[in-house]
Amino acid sequence: MKINGVVFDLDHTLFDRYATLSAIASDFCTYFQDKLAGGMNENAVAQLLCEGDRTYIYYGWKRVFEFLLEKGMFTIHPEYSEYKALLLKLFTTKAVPFPFTYKVLEEVKTRGLKTGLITNGDAAVQREKLKLLGLTNSFDEVILCGDFGIQKPDAAPFKEMARRLGCSEGTLIYVGDNPICDVGGASGAGYITVELLTADCTPPNAPVGDYRIKTVAELAELLDKLIT
Repeated sequence: MKINGVVFDLDHTLFDRYATLSAIASDFCTYFQDKLAGGMNENAVAQLLCEGDRTYIYYGWKRVFEFLLEKGMFTIHPEYSEYKALLLKLFTTKAVPFPFTYKVLEEVKTRGLKTGLITNGDAAVQREKLKLLGLTNSFDEVILCGDFGIQKPDAAPFKEMARRLGCSEGTLIYVGDNPICDVGGASGAGYITVELLTADCTPPNAPVGDYRIKTVAELAELLDKLIT
């Protein structure tokens, strides 16, 4: 199989969202200290933040927020807008990579492949994440969809990445966790898709990746099987 490059998602792919949610739990508690229910200490909050994300993130941030309310995290319910604004702010203060993130990127490059990153979300927040993770200059090309003006799963960011890398879409692998935004979007643009199974939720009738792995730590072995 002819492969010229690998393009990555960021959250739940190179950025350990669960570890980061645990890392920001203390600041989350401090901010909402007058609204949290009894017993909602740092550990309990971290556990619920991760559980909500793992179970409902592909249904949207608001569904995760509703889960936290259902679980009794708060005695005084904050507005969803306040909750989301806080998380976005905290994501610019702490970011935890997977322990294998940097090694995997080097393994891709040592195989002579081009690298790219396409990530949804607020561009300023994602840019700060990349700085915190030390990944700002780790790719040949980066598309922050917030700057680009079109979010995944639209095919446009994927088509633009192929143009920038100088590769046909069919020779590019896209690695991501979201069945709709990542797998569906990249597949629709003609990419080979590698789906990361990092969460417990799968929306009904969601697309399935051409290949499926648990973490990007398994990517190098998969590449060696695919590259001919």
